[in-house]
Amino acid sequence: MGRVAGKVALVTGAANGIGRATALLLAREGARVFVTDLKEQDGAQVVHEIVQAGGQASFLRLDTADEGNWQTVLAAVRAQVGRLDIAVNNAGIAYSGTVESTDLEHWRRVQSINLDGVFLGTKYAIELMKEHKAGSIINLSSIEG
Repeated sequence: MGRVAGKVALVTGAANGIGRATALLLAREGARVFVTDLKEQDGAQVVHEIVQAGGQASFLRLDTADEGNWQTVLAAVRAQVGRLDIAVNNAGIAYSGTVESTDLEHWRRVQSINLDGVFLGTKYAIELMKEHKAGSIINLSSIEG
Protein backbone atom coordinates (compact mmCIF):
# COMPACT_ATOMS: atom_id res chain seq x y z
CA MET A 1 0.00 0.00 0.00
CA GLY A 2 1.01 3.59 -0.46
CA ARG A 3 1.74 4.41 -4.09
CA VAL A 4 -1.27 6.76 -4.17
CA ALA A 5 -1.79 7.28 -0.43
CA GLY A 6 -3.76 10.45 0.26
CA LYS A 7 -4.81 10.89 -3.37
CA VAL A 8 -8.41 11.20 -4.57
CA ALA A 9 -9.38 9.12 -7.58
CA LEU A 10 -12.48 8.88 -9.75
CA VAL A 11 -13.03 5.80 -11.92
CA THR A 12 -15.77 5.59 -14.56
CA GLY A 13 -17.37 2.27 -15.42
CA ALA A 14 -16.17 1.04 -12.03
CA ALA A 15 -19.05 -1.33 -11.27
CA ASN A 16 -17.39 -4.25 -13.06
CA GLY A 17 -14.54 -5.42 -15.24
CA ILE A 18 -11.42 -3.30 -15.67
CA GLY A 19 -13.03 -0.32 -13.91
CA ARG A 20 -13.81 -2.43 -10.84
CA ALA A 21 -10.27 -3.83 -10.77
CA THR A 22 -8.85 -0.33 -11.15
CA ALA A 23 -10.96 1.06 -8.29
CA LEU A 24 -9.98 -1.82 -6.01
CA LEU A 25 -6.28 -1.41 -6.84
CA LEU A 26 -6.31 2.34 -6.32
CA ALA A 27 -8.02 1.86 -2.95
CA ARG A 28 -5.56 -0.88 -1.95
CA GLU A 29 -2.74 1.55 -2.78
CA GLY A 30 -4.23 4.21 -0.50
CA ALA A 31 -6.45 6.40 -2.69
CA ARG A 32 -9.87 7.67 -1.68
CA VAL A 33 -11.94 6.33 -4.63
CA PHE A 34 -15.11 7.62 -6.23
CA VAL A 35 -16.67 4.62 -7.94
CA THR A 36 -18.88 5.87 -10.79
CA ASP A 37 -21.23 3.97 -13.07
CA LEU A 38 -24.85 3.67 -14.11
CA LYS A 39 -25.10 0.31 -12.31
CA GLU A 40 -25.84 1.52 -8.81
CA GLN A 41 -26.14 -1.85 -7.08
CA ASP A 42 -22.92 -3.20 -8.58
CA GLY A 43 -21.14 0.08 -7.84
CA ALA A 44 -22.30 -0.04 -4.24
CA GLN A 45 -20.87 -3.56 -3.99
CA VAL A 46 -17.46 -2.29 -5.15
CA VAL A 47 -17.63 0.46 -2.51
CA HIS A 48 -18.54 -2.16 0.10
CA GLU A 49 -15.53 -4.28 -0.88
CA ILE A 50 -13.21 -1.29 -0.62
CA VAL A 51 -14.55 -0.24 2.77
CA GLN A 52 -14.46 -3.83 4.10
CA ALA A 53 -10.78 -3.96 3.14
CA GLY A 54 -10.12 -0.75 5.10
CA GLY A 55 -10.23 1.71 2.21
CA GLN A 56 -12.29 4.81 1.53
CA ALA A 57 -14.82 4.94 -1.30
CA SER A 58 -18.13 6.41 -2.37
CA PHE A 59 -20.47 5.64 -5.23
CA LEU A 60 -21.69 8.36 -7.57
CA ARG A 61 -24.10 7.60 -10.39
CA LEU A 62 -22.60 8.85 -13.65
CA ASP A 63 -23.76 8.72 -17.25
CA THR A 64 -20.48 9.64 -18.93
CA ALA A 65 -22.27 10.86 -22.08
CA ASP A 66 -24.19 13.49 -20.09
CA GLU A 67 -22.31 16.78 -19.63
CA GLY A 68 -24.62 17.98 -16.86
CA ASN A 69 -24.11 14.73 -14.98
CA TRP A 70 -20.33 15.22 -15.19
CA GLN A 71 -20.70 18.71 -13.73
CA THR A 72 -22.86 17.38 -10.89
CA VAL A 73 -20.47 14.52 -10.09
CA LEU A 74 -17.37 16.73 -10.07
CA ALA A 75 -19.21 19.26 -7.89
CA ALA A 76 -19.97 16.42 -5.46
CA VAL A 77 -16.29 15.39 -5.43
CA ARG A 78 -15.29 19.01 -4.78
CA ALA A 79 -17.86 19.31 -1.97
CA GLN A 80 -16.88 16.03 -0.32
CA VAL A 81 -13.08 16.15 -0.53
CA GLY A 82 -12.11 19.40 -2.26
CA ARG A 83 -9.81 17.90 -4.86
CA LEU A 84 -9.24 15.33 -7.59
CA ASP A 85 -5.83 13.80 -8.20
CA ILE A 86 -6.59 10.86 -10.51
CA ALA A 87 -9.29 10.42 -13.15
CA VAL A 88 -9.65 7.10 -14.94
CA ASN A 89 -11.92 7.32 -17.99
CA ASN A 90 -12.74 3.64 -18.36
CA ALA A 91 -16.46 3.46 -19.17
CA GLY A 92 -17.23 2.10 -22.60
CA ILE A 93 -19.69 -0.05 -24.47
CA ALA A 94 -19.55 -2.35 -27.45
CA TYR A 95 -22.05 -2.85 -30.23
CA SER A 96 -21.96 -6.05 -32.23
CA GLY A 97 -23.71 -4.94 -35.40
CA THR A 98 -22.04 -4.54 -38.75
CA VAL A 99 -21.81 -1.25 -40.61
CA GLU A 100 -24.70 -2.37 -42.78
CA SER A 101 -26.92 -3.44 -39.89
CA THR A 102 -26.15 -0.56 -37.50
CA ASP A 103 -28.48 2.40 -37.48
CA LEU A 104 -27.29 5.91 -36.75
CA GLU A 105 -28.91 5.97 -33.30
CA HIS A 106 -26.87 2.98 -32.12
CA TRP A 107 -23.70 4.38 -33.69
CA ARG A 108 -24.20 7.70 -31.89
CA ARG A 109 -24.86 5.95 -28.55
CA VAL A 110 -21.55 4.07 -28.77
CA GLN A 111 -19.67 7.25 -29.73
CA SER A 112 -21.34 9.30 -26.99
CA ILE A 113 -20.02 6.95 -24.31
CA ASN A 114 -16.72 5.80 -25.80
CA LEU A 115 -15.57 9.17 -27.15
CA ASP A 116 -17.71 12.02 -25.80
CA GLY A 117 -17.56 10.51 -22.31
CA VAL A 118 -13.76 10.55 -22.35
CA PHE A 119 -13.72 14.13 -23.66
CA LEU A 120 -16.15 15.29 -20.94
CA GLY A 121 -14.33 13.37 -18.21
CA THR A 122 -11.03 14.91 -19.23
CA LYS A 123 -12.52 18.41 -19.53
CA TYR A 124 -14.12 18.42 -16.08
CA ALA A 125 -11.31 16.55 -14.33
CA ILE A 126 -8.82 19.15 -15.56
CA GLU A 127 -11.05 21.90 -14.21
CA LEU A 128 -10.89 20.43 -10.70
CA MET A 129 -7.22 19.36 -10.93
CA LYS A 130 -6.10 22.84 -11.94
CA GLU A 131 -7.10 24.11 -8.50
CA HIS A 132 -4.20 22.10 -7.04
CA LYS A 133 -1.97 22.39 -10.12
CA ALA A 134 -1.54 18.62 -10.40
CA GLY A 135 -3.29 15.44 -11.44
CA SER A 136 -3.23 12.38 -13.66
CA ILE A 137 -5.80 11.43 -16.27
CA ILE A 138 -5.81 7.89 -17.60
CA ASN A 139 -7.95 7.19 -20.67
CA LEU A 140 -8.60 3.53 -21.42
CA SER A 141 -9.82 2.29 -24.77
CA SER A 142 -10.67 -0.88 -26.58
CA ILE A 143 -11.03 -1.68 -30.25
CA GLU A 144 -14.46 0.03 -30.02
CA GLY A 145 -12.73 3.34 -29.18
